Amino acid sequence: MLILGVLRRAHRAPLGRRIVNLQNVVFRTPSPRQNILISGLRFETTTPKSESTQAPPKPPPQRFTYPENLCVYHAGTGRITFLACLKISTLFIFVFFGFVVTPAYYNMEGLSPTVIRTTLSAIVPLVFVAYTTSPFVSFIHMRLPPYARQSEDMLRRFVRTIPPNTELDITTMSFIAKPRVSRVKLSDLHPVRRRFGIVNLARDTTAENATRKWYMFRAVGEFNAQSNTAKRAPWVWESIMNAIEKRRT
Repeated sequence: MLILGVLRRAHRAPLGRRIVNLQNVVFRTPSPRQNILISGLRFETTTPKSESTQAPPKPPPQRFTYPENLCVYHAGTGRITFLACLKISTLFIFVFFGFVVTPAYYNMEGLSPTVIRTTLSAIVPLVFVAYTTSPFVSFIHMRLPPYARQSEDMLRRFVRTIPPNTELDITTMSFIAKPRVSRVKLSDLHPVRRRFGIVNLARDTTAENATRKWYMFRAVGEFNAQSNTAKRAPWVWESIMNAIEKRRT
C-alpha cells in the first residue's frame, strides 16, 4: 500500500507544476515600436484595396466659345434707356393732368373746353406712346445646342441650316417699362408690315391667350426688331431674318 501511494504522488506532482507554471505566465503587452510596425503592416495590406475601390478622376468640364443663350439682337443701350424714360415720363404726365389739373379746372369751371383739353393732354400721350412703343424689342436670345457652342465654324453651320423649332427669347417692355420675355419658336414668326412700318415681325397668340386668366396681360404678338447693335456674332440675326423672310405670306 505504501508503494502504491508513493507512485500516485509521483504522478500528481508534474501536473501540479504545470498548472503552477501556467499560472505564473505573464503576458507582455507590445512596445510602442512594435505597435507602429504592426499598424504599418496592416496599412500596407489594406491600402491596395482602398485604392482599387476609388472612382477614376472626372474629366475636366468642356469649355464653350458661346453661351447657351446667345444674344443675337440688341437694340442699343441708348435707345432702350430713352424709351424706358419716355414710358415712365408719360405715366407721370397722365397722373398729373388726369388727377391734379383736370379735377381742379372741373371744380372751378365745370365741364368746360379747358377740362376737355386737360383730359386729352393726359390720355393722348399715354395712348400714343403705348401704341408705338409696345412692339419695341430690346433683346433677342437664341438657345444653342452644345455642338453649336464649340466654335464659330460650328455656329455658322448651325445657323446656315437653322431648324424651325429653334427657341428665341424676345424681350420687350411692358406698360411701365418692365422687361417682358416671350419665348417663341422660329417657325412661329413671320414678316409683316404694320403700325405704319413699326412692326416687322408677328406671331399668332390665340392659343396662348386662351390659357391666360382674364386679369393677365395678353401675349405679345407684334415685334419691332429693325436695328441690331449686337457686337458678338451680329451675322446670326441676319441669317435668322433671311430664314424668316423665306416664309413671307
